[in-house]
Amino acid sequence: MPVLLLAGSVSLLAYTMFALVAFFIPNTDATHFPPYLALPESGFDLSHYYLLYTGIGVNALALFGFYLLALRSVSAGRGGPGNETEENPGTAEKPGVWSARTNQIIFGFAVLFHVLMFLTPFLLSTDIFDYIRHGRIFALYGENPLLVPATYFPQDPFFSLGGWVGTGAVYGSLHVYVTGALARLAGDGIGANLLLFKGFFIGMNLVNLGLIWKIAARIRPGLERKAMVFYGWNPFVLALVVANAHNDILMLTFVLAGLLCFLNRRYLLGIACITLATLVKFIALPLLLIYIALAVRQQKGFSRKLAFGAAALGLPAVITVVSYLPLWAGSDTFLYLTTIGQKTNFTISALLRDTAADHLQLSLSNSIVQGALAAILLCYLLWHLIGVKNFNGLISGAAGLALMTPLALFWFQPWYLTLGLGLVALRPWRYMYVAALAFSFSVMFFDGFWWHAPVPMDIQKPLRVLIVFGPPLALLLFLKAREAGPAAWQRLVAWSLEGTASTRDSEAAMTAGGNGAVINGALAGGGNSGGKRLIAGLSDPSPAQLAIEISVLLMAAVVPMAAVISSSPPLRSLANLFAVKLRLLVNL
Repeated sequence: MPVLLLAGSVSLLAYTMFALVAFFIPNTDATHFPPYLALPESGFDLSHYYLLYTGIGVNALALFGFYLLALRSVSAGRGGPGNETEENPGTAEKPGVWSARTNQIIFGFAVLFHVLMFLTPFLLSTDIFDYIRHGRIFALYGENPLLVPATYFPQDPFFSLGGWVGTGAVYGSLHVYVTGALARLAGDGIGANLLLFKGFFIGMNLVNLGLIWKIAARIRPGLERKAMVFYGWNPFVLALVVANAHNDILMLTFVLAGLLCFLNRRYLLGIACITLATLVKFIALPLLLIYIALAVRQQKGFSRKLAFGAAALGLPAVITVVSYLPLWAGSDTFLYLTTIGQKTNFTISALLRDTAADHLQLSLSNSIVQGALAAILLCYLLWHLIGVKNFNGLISGAAGLALMTPLALFWFQPWYLTLGLGLVALRPWRYMYVAALAFSFSVMFFDGFWWHAPVPMDIQKPLRVLIVFGPPLALLLFLKAREAGPAAWQRLVAWSLEGTASTRDSEAAMTAGGNGAVINGALAGGGNSGGKRLIAGLSDPSPAQLAIEISVLLMAAVVPMAAVISSSPPLRSLANLFAVKLRLLVNL
């Protein structure tokens, strides 16, 4: 409890400083209430710039440091009788020391952080102004924002605010209706619209906190505390998603509501909820397919499975068709959604496409890269459709797809990770958890702040991709290699001493040692040193599986680096210089 109080109090101070930064930047637009700004990209004195980013960087480092301290504190705490640890599901702990006051501290600080993000004028994204314009086009001007961009209404008070005035909405039908209702309520006031839109999405994220707490407690009592800290205290979620009121929050709300419906065996209602999430943003669609596959498996008997499957597929189709009737304009309905996806952005896929375009036509390189990434994503989806068998599998598959889907696109923004982080919070252990933390850190620092640095674009673009995606991939590769090393060595020793048959028998005996018991020890009586932790219900991957996973991760780390170097002339020249120096050194 003292550690949580310390981490929460220091974080509250750091968020307060973050909220006040806007008032100390020269030339800040303070004519509206609340004042707002995005970090300047040009026309900003370098001395002010470096001072600003030094302060922001130190503040962000402190936030992440105390955030990790809070996570560590919650992980080290003990739950009630019979509860389990995240690392060892199935392992009972001693009677707990958690109290109602500890829960109040965790939830209370999460709410205070959200209140501060509501009050802060420091916007790192101007998407909220696009949402306001979409709503005004639909509710006040009576036009379809999926087809009609803001350029048709230059007299609108929000026309000069934010960006994307020449682009229609790239979201689903539900986004249009929600923003339309909010715009109708807010009227023409800039401050009123900002407060109402921010208040709505931040309020929905508070609902997300309650849903995460409830679902995690249903999965395993005691897990809800770590899940709450992981998502509700995450500096990336708070500073880049909550403070900027992104509609990914609303998408996550419907997904979490659908998961809670699954736990309550209200499968069709859950399917309807996740369909609504898809109608906010389409990246939730793969989750819907896995959800339907598992819900069908819960039915007993072939005829019941068949009837339920028809209903489960028909319900999303009916909801989607009905929701699009007022907005439907043929294939043009999705015109901006399809065209924005072709734009080059700071992503691995875009770098690969641009690199291939040096040797092939742009349209051909576009088709090759898009086809390859779509095939990988489809295989991953099919793997989970076939293999999902329980609720934990649904969470893991949905989290993996939520993190992979935006990364496979040519267009990526950091808040696209919100859905994945909300789902990982319900499964806070192993590699996906570590990758989510690494992404939170790298995306917040570089994609949220440092990409505004005065660096030429031909260096900034590949550097941004390398910094954002490099650390999580490198960390995953390291963890997989660390796991594979001892496992491969133990199997080799066991095979040389006892043979493969007795090895399988000994492993079966070890894993069958009770309901969730964790066995540490060497194969040949080495005590606890060098022992391997076995988790009930989880089987060790085979050497072939580990080799494949390590190879894939190695390629995932090397290919972006090669793309980064080859797509930037200055970096390519630097690499050639190193190669020449190396050849000269070898000749000497």
